Amino acid sequence: MAHKLEELPIHEEVRKFWAAVHAILETPALRRNRKLCEQIETANDSIDANMKEGFEQPTDVAFAKFVFVAKGSTEEVIARTQQAHRKHLISDDQLASIVQLGVPLGKMMGGFIKYLNATGFTDRGRHSVAPKPPRPGNSRRR
Repeated sequence: MAHKLEELPIHEEVRKFWAAVHAILETPALRRNRKLCEQIETANDSIDANMKEGFEQPTDVAFAKFVFVAKGSTEEVIARTQQAHRKHLISDDQLASIVQLGVPLGKMMGGFIKYLNATGFTDRGRHSVAPKPPRPGNSRRR
């Protein structure tokens, strides 16, 4: 069990994607389109932030919800870099690098969400108090 987000293999992929997107944000033509550049930057920063916030949740199901938001932000970055490419603000190679990193990352996140939802851990080992679901068959009748 990971005790830090950085111990998860998916986190390294998130960091690679973030760095590739950040490098593209330095493109002068894209910087001139301030609104689009800021939208890409905000969505890119949201990916890592949601992963970190989710990791601090007491249950795997709660963590999965934040990974789902991060997955959506990943797709937003890809869509907005495609817009930037259609507007001739970034090159074919720049777009390809984002798509080549982003699409597999999105799939990895999808698999991780399925895993987290399936495990059902209510105490991820880092919290002394975590909500516990009711046990089936232990209902009290009055």
